[in-house]
Amino acid sequence: MSLIDDVRADRQPLALVLKKHPGIRRVVEDLYPDRAHFIYELLQNSEDTGATEARFALEADLVSFEHNGRPFCEKDIWGITDIGEGAKGGEDDKIGRFGVGFKAVFVYTDTPHIWSANYSFRLSELVLPTSIAPRTDLGGRTRFEFPFNSPKKSAQDAHAEVQAGLDELAETTLLFLSHLQSIRWQIGAGALGEVLRRPYSGTHIEVLKRIGGKTTVSSHFLRFSEPVRDLERQQLAIAFALDYLPTATAFDPSQPLAKQLKIIPANPGRVAVFFPAEKETSGLRFHLHAPFVPELSRASVKETIANAPLFDQLADLCLLY
Repeated sequence: MSLIDDVRADRQPLALVLKKHPGIRRVVEDLYPDRAHFIYELLQNSEDTGATEARFALEADLVSFEHNGRPFCEKDIWGITDIGEGAKGGEDDKIGRFGVGFKAVFVYTDTPHIWSANYSFRLSELVLPTSIAPRTDLGGRTRFEFPFNSPKKSAQDAHAEVQAGLDELAETTLLFLSHLQSIRWQIGAGALGEVLRRPYSGTHIEVLKRIGGKTTVSSHFLRFSEPVRDLERQQLAIAFALDYLPTATAFDPSQPLAKQLKIIPANPGRVAVFFPAEKETSGLRFHLHAPFVPELSRASVKETIANAPLFDQLADLCLLY
């Protein structure tokens, strides 16, 4: 038997429980009420795999996602077919997980398809994998496809919600990430959209949003970061927004930064748990990030004592700058 067959046999009892008690499935799917939340779940996973590029393609009847990070491994298969555990294993400092968060896609699809270098399979009944034919055209990339075949949402509604989620991707989506440098998306035959991150130095970053090759937003930041205490593979950071001095209209990397840009107050100061937490503001005039324990929707930071050390370390970092 293949690994996919082994995992399917193991998950059969879980699938029977979900079928017998449909309320459990509804609870899992309703944990993420925000529109097209799975977009960020996919981006978080690609960041964890070390991907530098990610891309969405939206059609009338499905949305696909590709990234160039590490391909699926055995732990990923077990994680994506579970509920609530994910594929952390010995890597507890990873932000993405294939547990409950990934299940947000089942509001839009009943049969996600996944192709990776080592495994190709589709999921059904939330937790059951079935092998499918591999693809030879991916060049080492991992590809997800989500056909809009959920009975809970029409294809038209699914398309509209995913389109809105992609259109609303802000350039600051990449501000506090370590690996992803570009996120691209295309809606049908429409113009290519993308957000990009350009590091000019260890502290100076430009993030951009482009539509059809034309820059619609360009923002510069000074970002200061340090490893999280007792969690050295994670970083926390603060970022100060910059604007041009009267004598400069475009950034010239060959010229001193201080002669072109100045710090300006952020209004409002945003909070990120890697990606912007939509319902959080810092009350400060700059942006901050830490691997906080978030609410399940990731739209806000959870009120828990576990986050206290991160607030303390951010305060210490602010004192340095």
